Amino acid sequence: DFGPGQLIGGFLIACLLLTILYRDIMRYKPAYIKKYNMLLLLGLLIIGTLLTGRLFGYLLLTLSKGLEYRALDSSLFGIPIPAGAMFVSLLFDFHTAIIFSFTVSLLAGLWAHDASFTIYAFVGSIIAAFGVIRCKKRSSLLKGGAYVIAANVTTVIILLLFKGDLFTLKAPPSILFAALGGISVTAIVSLLLPLIEYVFKVTTDISLLELLDLNQPIMKSLMISAPGTYHHSV
Repeated sequence: DFGPGQLIGGFLIACLLLTILYRDIMRYKPAYIKKYNMLLLLGLLIIGTLLTGRLFGYLLLTLSKGLEYRALDSSLFGIPIPAGAMFVSLLFDFHTAIIFSFTVSLLAGLWAHDASFTIYAFVGSIIAAFGVIRCKKRSSLLKGGAYVIAANVTTVIILLLFKGDLFTLKAPPSILFAALGGISVTAIVSLLLPLIEYVFKVTTDISLLELLDLNQPIMKSLMISAPGTYHHSV
């Protein structure tokens, strides 16, 4: 349970981290400051990532209790925190995704009361952002998700080794939850990305290339009805 001091301290830490994020955007990506829909989107991604993390944490903990796992803290590794960084990399840019990962990972570690989870979330988030830098097709999100799964499992193994738990009963469920976390990241991004693009009027590289797909009905129609305009557009 959180006492008044912890709540106030947590709030002040969150304000500090968000101020750093805002100042970084002002310094390196000032164009976003003038786009209120992008600032709103970034804020919602921060809140949404943390709330989703809390929801998954509760559900996975309940699942662990139901399956009678002894190491209940292993369920933390199934939380899909890297999904937020993957969204930011796709909708904004890689630089913004890095500072986003830094902010969200520290906040996630704060409410998890686990410094190792901060490291786990940060590594997964950076890999998630990096994995979709040149993402040109929606199917390529699966490749980014595979990178996250590999990063999650590798990081968990290293953390277990560091804590001396690698060869205990805690290891198998930790590795399993880490893999499930990576799968959840792919599912969340694949399902919500089109909706976010539509609501916030953001066009990703994926959408642009889909519009240029020659198999699109509108492109076929343009090729037949106005070939000159079609070739000029291409």
